Amino acid sequence: MKKRRVAGMIGGGLALAFLLFAGLSVADRIEVTSDPDADDAQRRLALSKPIAASLTPVSIAQVSELPGPSLRLSGTAEAASVVMLLDRGERVRQVRSNADGLWSATLDVPDRPMAIEAVLFEDSAVNAGTDAAASAPGLRGVETVFRIHRPADQAAGLPPLIMIAAPAAPTRLVSSPFGGLPASGPLAMGAIDYDDAGGVIFSGVSAEPGRVRLYVSNSAIGETRVGADGRWAYIAASVMPLGEYDVRAELLPTDPAAARASVSVPFERLRPVRATEGADDEGALSVNFEPFRWQIRRSLVGGGMQSTAIFAPEELSAVPDLEPAPEPAPAAE
Repeated sequence: MKKRRVAGMIGGGLALAFLLFAGLSVADRIEVTSDPDADDAQRRLALSKPIAASLTPVSIAQVSELPGPSLRLSGTAEAASVVMLLDRGERVRQVRSNADGLWSATLDVPDRPMAIEAVLFEDSAVNAGTDAAASAPGLRGVETVFRIHRPADQAAGLPPLIMIAAPAAPTRLVSSPFGGLPASGPLAMGAIDYDDAGGVIFSGVSAEPGRVRLYVSNSAIGETRVGADGRWAYIAASVMPLGEYDVRAELLPTDPAAARASVSVPFERLRPVRATEGADDEGALSVNFEPFRWQIRRSLVGGGMQSTAIFAPEELSAVPDLEPAPEPAPAAE
């Protein structure tokens, strides 16, 4: 008898706990979605709930320059979602991805450097209104498209700098103001990315399979394999001291009968200095222009700064007629 009474008390307690939990869950849902007097913070929280890690993030696959000039971007995202394009934090275009998750957009080019990033929103945020969509925390992409074209270079018919950059990843050069990359035989050196702590990413391309060995001031620091797509990249931490010195890449081809190739660039790691007050703010961008080397320093989403150095082919850097007019460096944009 006593055992049956204890069992009944336990069963009743569990039933009561279950009902209490269910009631709290329902109350929580009603509080978030049904309260007509919900403030802006609660409304933004409700709008942000569909943006989850399981969604396909927005990415930028291709960038091309069109007459006008205008910039054509295309990429992938969650199917049937809205992609908002920001230029240094300001909205410039909004497009919708199709059922396959593909999207594209054409942007007018202003008379200043561009830094385009993409943010993904679901219909629930967009249907709530433009202001709500702009303030709701969407799913931000990690890639940023940079376009820099000085008036003097444009007048001289030189191409703009167009690159796709992302934190902790090698920068992809779409167009170089120097018209080409430093190269020797099948091997070419692309951009060099580095942060204020001395971490660095070397990258380039090779028409021959094999391994690429990297040297800093004639000291080997490591090597990496050429990928199936012909691209190579090597990431190192705290190996780049301040100052100027040569960085060299050497191709060790897979075919023992093939000749080795080596390409060298005059690299300079600049001292981390704020160009202006608030230089770490979102969208901050400065460029150090030199006849044979450009260095682009920009802020990263979430904080911190990163620099990218691009180089002229050796034959171009030695021809004065092809050098753009000198400008103050660094020049805050």
